[in-house]
Amino acid sequence: MLRSLSSAVAGMRARQQSMDVTANNIANVNTTGFKRKRVAFTDLVYQSIERRGNAVAPAGEGRPPVVAGTGVGVSAIRSDMRPGMYLETGRKLDFAVVGEGFFRVQLPDGQEAYTRDGSFQLDGEGQVVTGKGFRVIFPPLPQGERELLVAPTGAVTVKSGSQETAAGRLELAYFNNPQGLLRIGGNLLLHSEAAGAVRVATPGEGEAVRQGYLETANVELSEEMVRLIADQRAFELSARALRSIDEMWATANQLRR
Repeated sequence: MLRSLSSAVAGMRARQQSMDVTANNIANVNTTGFKRKRVAFTDLVYQSIERRGNAVAPAGEGRPPVVAGTGVGVSAIRSDMRPGMYLETGRKLDFAVVGEGFFRVQLPDGQEAYTRDGSFQLDGEGQVVTGKGFRVIFPPLPQGERELLVAPTGAVTVKSGSQETAAGRLELAYFNNPQGLLRIGGNLLLHSEAAGAVRVATPGEGEAVRQGYLETANVELSEEMVRLIADQRAFELSARALRSIDEMWATANQLRR
């Protein structure tokens, strides 16, 4: 029965982790550019119960051994990188990426981070920054009061009065496996070996940078609530199994010869 105890505890632990992920998805339903996560489960190691003293016939030739599982665990927590909806804001410093690209952000320590949150603003030097003040990698922009225009192809134009000046093109970051990026909070991600080599390029065919739009979180509240209820019921069943096993142990301990 010790094996059944550990299996029940493993089930409760795995479902608790799944509920943690689901709760985080629900909490970020209004976070710009947020990508929901999904939990993948795996069965744990199996143990042979054909040991001396067990009332089990040994496995015959060509017959698989008699084994028992030890529970369930979380094998991976994967990001769902599908895009959210595109919300028109009309604000000139709001941008959304249509496609698989990421905006590039320069961190204070020199590292380059990546984000899908295009709710930018200007700092005291007139440069484009994130909501937390990190510099967004844009083409060099002239000083002074001006209006920033970004075409779907990434072409950046600076408008000052009636004069328009081409400033360059906005380049995005692309990855073979964006699910491998590391989340560090603040809507920022860091590169990792699992994501593959970074490729910096302007938006390609079928992609675009949309000015005056923001990408909403790809969280579906109805799906998250269903998943939350399913995890809760599975957790309760594992707890009930643990309680039943404990009662069986109590009965066994009270036996008299």
